[in-house]
Parts: sequence; structure tokens; C-alpha cells
Amino acid sequence: MKTIFEEFGEKIIHYIEKHQISQTEFAERIGVSKQVMSKIVKGQKATNIEEIKKIADVMNISVDELVHHESETNVIEDPILFMMNQTENAKIRHHLQYLDYVMDEMIELEELKKTRSIDRD
Repeated sequence: MKTIFEEFGEKIIHYIEKHQISQTEFAERIGVSKQVMSKIVKGQKATNIEEIKKIADVMNISVDELVHHESETNVIEDPILFMMNQTENAKIRHHLQYLDYVMDEMIELEELKKTRSIDRD
């Protein structure tokens, strides 16, 4: 079962291949680093709404088309997005968004640490 983020990644990869551009070029178009772009296409980053809008704009599709699940029953929802959709309290949603951001940063720092330790070896 795929997460919504893995489906985003697959759609982006399909777009990149179809239009014969690099991930780096796509990353520049949406205003993210190539490292973040790599996480997005691998489905490892919880993409925020601003990034979703930029991705849809670059791909010249609607946000709805981008977020539409291929198979609604076979997709695992990201827990934070699920919780955000379950609450109507704006403050809680804001805290969940911040938590998602912090988790992404922690993952990125961990990957940088691994990369640097590999470079030293």
C-alpha cells in the first residue's frame, strides 16, 4: 500500500520523464533543494500545502488531480495529515504542521550526518 506522498513522488517522476527534465530543474521550479526534491519523489517527505500547490502549478494540473489517490482503499494516510483532517481546532492543526516540519528537519539532519560520516570514511 502506498502513502499519498509516494503517489506524489510517482506522479512527479512520471512528469519529469515525460518532459525530459532533471529532478534538480523540477526542484528549482518549485523552490526546494535537490535534497528535499529527492525526499519528495521517494515519498519520504510530508509535503505541505504550499509545496503541493507549486508542484501542481509546475505540472500544469489541479491540486485535486495531484492529490487524487489511484486507489483510495490501498493508500496509507500519513498520520499527521490524518490528524489534521480530524480536528477543526486551528491551533491544533498549526501545532501538527509544526510537528511535521520538525520531523522533516530531524530526518534531513540525520541524513546529512550519515552523508558526512560516509564522506569521512
